[in-house]
Amino acid sequence: MSTKISLGEFVKQLAASLQTQHVSMPFRNEEPWHLLFYQLFKSKEVPGKPEFLERLRFDWDAPYPKSRELSDFLQALHWTASVSVSNPHYDVINLPDDVANLWRGRFGSVADEDISKFLSYAVDRAKKEFSGAKSL
Repeated sequence: MSTKISLGEFVKQLAASLQTQHVSMPFRNEEPWHLLFYQLFKSKEVPGKPEFLERLRFDWDAPYPKSRELSDFLQALHWTASVSVSNPHYDVINLPDDVANLWRGRFGSVADEDISKFLSYAVDRAKKEFSGAKSL
């Protein structure tokens, strides 16, 4: 069963969950994000897979599958000051607690049991993918 949630809302919920668990989220090196979302795109047996994943497109012009839509959204979070990225290297996303709490509060209105399970699955995958992330 697919669940309706946008890419943007899913990324926000994923980031808020990772921030709560003190997982470092890469910014400048987007490869771990793309590898994570490609794994989620390919997942077949996990309940609650969001519908947007079926429409997400990846190209292979890079050494890894890359989604333009995901890149654009990650950059937009920084441009709109929803997240901060510290100088001098812009390596890691910093999500303020008040923003994370706001995002989590909004999630309650769209979340169901299936999407919550899929989000938990995504958080577990992200922890593994992001733990090996290299700085550029």
